[in-house]
Amino acid sequence: MKNTVIVMIATFGLSSALMAGSGMHLCKHHKERSSLYTTLEQLDLTEAQKKELQAFRETQRGEKKDARKVMKEKRVMKQNRIDLSQFMSAEKFDKEAFKTAMKERMHSREKMREERRASMRERSAERMEKLFAILTPKQREKWIQLSQK
Repeated sequence: MKNTVIVMIATFGLSSALMAGSGMHLCKHHKERSSLYTTLEQLDLTEAQKKELQAFRETQRGEKKDARKVMKEKRVMKQNRIDLSQFMSAEKFDKEAFKTAMKERMHSREKMREERRASMRERSAERMEKLFAILTPKQREKWIQLSQK
């Protein structure tokens, strides 16, 4: 346990040092974002583009907070657990009613997961579209070349 904590602290310190030296804020948790922003660093952005990119990131942070609030509210609403007593009596356990209720609950969870995945895909596509709009045609071509490697 103690060694794990030490390794985690060392890893965090190293990643922080690397981020501080890079000149751009890189997301520590998502490799695809790190590679995205690493690619953007290689596009020789103008100061105006860098400022626009920073404003875009701040907007994204606000949108993420809002999305997390919505998901948290949905999670709280969905947390209503099945009351097992409705399937039991002193004489028997209603296995079929229980299976039906569990099936409905699993279907509801899958539907929520798929909605979340679709929402994530949509936000990702919008984010890429906005980033692409910040770039000049020459920078876009360079980005495409860098993405193909």
